[in-house]
Amino acid sequence: MEVAIKKIEYSELIHMFDSLDTGLVYIGGEWCNNCSDVLNLVKDIAKKHNIDTIYNYDPVFINVYGEKEDLRDCKSLEIKLKYYAIVEKSGFKSKELVKDTLIPKIHVPFYMAIKNGTCQGYYTIELYKDNGILHELNSNIDKTEEFKEKMDELLSKLEIKDRKF
Repeated sequence: MEVAIKKIEYSELIHMFDSLDTGLVYIGGEWCNNCSDVLNLVKDIAKKHNIDTIYNYDPVFINVYGEKEDLRDCKSLEIKLKYYAIVEKSGFKSKELVKDTLIPKIHVPFYMAIKNGTCQGYYTIELYKDNGILHELNSNIDKTEEFKEKMDELLSKLEIKDRKF
C-alpha cells in the first residue's frame, strides 16, 4: 500500500471537522524543508496504521493582490478568522502568539489527527535531516525515535476496528 498525499484547500479542511470526517492532516508545504525532511517517515508510520491518505493543507496562498501570503501571519480580519478557526478546531495551545494577536502561532509541519470531526491530538516539531538523523536546529541530538514515537501515538488515535481508511 502506498500512502498518498492529498492536497486540500481551507474549505476542505474545515469540512473535515463539520462533516465528521476522519484522517491525518498535515499543515505545511513543499516550500518548507522541515516538512520535506520528515514526510517520508510520516508516510511509513501511516502505512503501519493502515492509513492510505494524508491530507495536506498548505497555509501559503496567493492573496487578492497576487502576492504570496501565509494564513498564519493573520494580515487581515478575514484571514485571522480563518486561521483562528483552525487553531480552535485543533485545540492548539502555545505561548508563542501571532504578531499583534492573541492567537497561538502554529509552526509547520503540524500534524493533527481528526476522528469523526474532532481533533484527537496534534504534534508539531521543527526537525532537520542530516546524515539520516532528525535533529532540532543547532543540535546534533538524534530526535528520530522520539519523532516516530510521537507520530505513532498520534496515528493510533485514528484507528477504528474493522475499518480501513
